[in-house]
Amino acid sequence: MKKKLIFAALGALAYLSANAQNTPIIPNGDMEIWNAGKQFPKQWGTFYTIEKEGIFSRSTEAHSGKFAIQATFEPQKEFDNRRFFAQPFNLEAGKHQVKLFLKGSGDIRFVALHKKDSNAAGKNSSSNIAGTPFIGKVEHQEWKEYILDFDIIDADSYQLTICFNAANKLLFDDITVIKLK
Repeated sequence: MKKKLIFAALGALAYLSANAQNTPIIPNGDMEIWNAGKQFPKQWGTFYTIEKEGIFSRSTEAHSGKFAIQATFEPQKEFDNRRFFAQPFNLEAGKHQVKLFLKGSGDIRFVALHKKDSNAAGKNSSSNIAGTPFIGKVEHQEWKEYILDFDIIDADSYQLTICFNAANKLLFDDITVIKLK
């Protein structure tokens, strides 16, 4: 009987340990918690000048749950883009994946994990890691999952930034960061 209990306890620990590594790291990536009257869910934001443009809104056309972020943006000149980002969260060194669901049309310039207080960009540096593969043009009538790979060299506080060149009712939902084994 003791052996069975020990094996059961070890099995439960192994299960919890394996699933802990697959727990989503990013807070409110499901976009379900919103502040009243805001364009973004809690733990998400953009720059003040972009927020004033009103290109973001809460949508009830969610991949799961009740809400998603919707963006509508028509660039006025070449290389004109907009971005939004998650509040900082801690990442360990190692391989990570970002999973997100998109619906609608637009052009994703880059998705980057960058150290807190550093600039996000589409190119890799010591403080910025651009996800691969590159997403680019999006045109979907239904929700489509995208999976991007990141190799985090330094454990630190990071932010996830999504930058796009254009968006026509482009929806974002269920954004997760997962550390791979």
